[in-house]
Amino acid sequence: MERRLPVMVFWAAAFLLFFWALGDRGLWGSEGRWAEIVREMFLAGNFFHPTINGELYFDKPFFSYWLIAFVSAVTGRLDEWVVRLPSAASGLLGLWATVYLGRKLWSEQVGRAAGWILLTTYGVLFWARTGAADMENLAVITLAVAWYWSRRERPNFYAYLVFYLICFLGANCKGLTAVAVSVAAVIPDILRERRWSTLLSASHFFALAIGIVTYLAPFIWAYVTREGYQESGLALVFRENILRYFQPFDHREPFYVYLYYLPELLLPWTPMFIVAVPGMLCSLKNLKQNTRWLLEAMILIFLFFTVSGSRRSYYILPILPFCSLFISVFLNTTGKEGWKRLGFGVQGGLFALISIFEIFSLAILPILKVRLGFAAPGNLMIAALGLGFLALVPLLLGRFRPRLQARLTGTGRNTAPLFVTASILMGGFFCWQQVILEIYRGERPFAMELREQVTGLSQKDIAFYRKMPTNALFYLDLPGPIRVLKNTDEVRDFVESGGGDKFMILPLKDSGNLSPFLSTGLDGQPTLSEKVYPWQRKALGKLVAWKIAREKRDSP
Repeated sequence: MERRLPVMVFWAAAFLLFFWALGDRGLWGSEGRWAEIVREMFLAGNFFHPTINGELYFDKPFFSYWLIAFVSAVTGRLDEWVVRLPSAASGLLGLWATVYLGRKLWSEQVGRAAGWILLTTYGVLFWARTGAADMENLAVITLAVAWYWSRRERPNFYAYLVFYLICFLGANCKGLTAVAVSVAAVIPDILRERRWSTLLSASHFFALAIGIVTYLAPFIWAYVTREGYQESGLALVFRENILRYFQPFDHREPFYVYLYYLPELLLPWTPMFIVAVPGMLCSLKNLKQNTRWLLEAMILIFLFFTVSGSRRSYYILPILPFCSLFISVFLNTTGKEGWKRLGFGVQGGLFALISIFEIFSLAILPILKVRLGFAAPGNLMIAALGLGFLALVPLLLGRFRPRLQARLTGTGRNTAPLFVTASILMGGFFCWQQVILEIYRGERPFAMELREQVTGLSQKDIAFYRKMPTNALFYLDLPGPIRVLKNTDEVRDFVESGGGDKFMILPLKDSGNLSPFLSTGLDGQPTLSEKVYPWQRKALGKLVAWKIAREKRDSP
């Protein structure tokens, strides 16, 4: 039982941090794409031709949609929880693979510490609780690398086949990055040990061929069964994976952007990572072979994403398991005591400051109310106070009863309080404070109220102007596409066309430009408006809906 306790505590913490209140927040950002595509797949009974508002959308592969569809078919529902569940489950898979790598290549202690670090990073928690394909991408890359090391000494057809199936099934979630990064991560070991000669076997090429066919099969089937359109999923595979890498058409950011995106994703462990890098490099010649491989794999992954012309913060997410392992190896390497003391001091100081900030935010919130108009709800203040004091407890216990937390987490006496504190702070933010702040997000309430208003209307009497918000489209849950008006001429035709009452949904910033057409509404004001608060910067992007009543439209 003594040996099982740390394992039980770790996975209990992982389940809580990934799944607690997972569906309590409304869809945000790109989540609407995944939710709406799956909804339309079920409406059409077609799972090989993804659409948004009836328009084909091949920008992402199929598998991430199918995972959501599978959960929906099993549970009989399609909501925020279902959309995010595959990401949360992928987070668990990525954690397991990271812990396995640490245990396999170094020690049980390294694996456990790496697991705690990865679990409590901002990037992993954020994307594990987001309905997209990024966490699936991280999970399959880490799993592929873990499989490589598990079968490294037994290279045969089965080993190659499973590796490529993991890679190419992962590529069917987000793209060929899953293959490229997995291969990049294992190349240093293959070259150093001169294992490349084993790759020249027929069994390797046969396994690779099966993997490629597995990846291409859904796109080929979609192309063969297409009806009424010429767009090709295979062409978009090339556009999104190859052309975007070498000749980016969007997402252009400076080549150095990952130098600050990576520290952001690695929070709150960024200080320890910054200390670990010089701490390990100062004895570069003495690094063990596995540690040298890890360092080289991290460098290659970083360079792979940096060389790409298309850059976004979440693209580099798959490097986080390797960074977590690197920090853990540093913490569990004998010697380097001076560097470790520096790391523990800076990291512990950061956690203490965050905890104190949570407590003293009670004094800051009234100032925000005066200056920005932000009126914090009572339960947010309770959460801040509770988290602040609760997060200080492990730090204090680490001084007076250091063995207790070490036994619970299965890690060292100096590291255990940091892991427990990080779990409290990060879990409290994502599972408690973010949920409380949900009351200030108005898109879901707006869309649900609009859904009631348009009940019974023909779909030809409902239209978006310019912007088609996929989150709102999902919540409206209409049985078919909605028209998107692109200019004022189309707005005029829509308003003046026959039929009953009409609804037009548009961003607040466009209401003024369309006032001549919308004056048939109610007293010159939108029928429904997404709630806007004084401190929100992008208020003009909020949605409004105008009801254009038939009797007012027809009046002289």
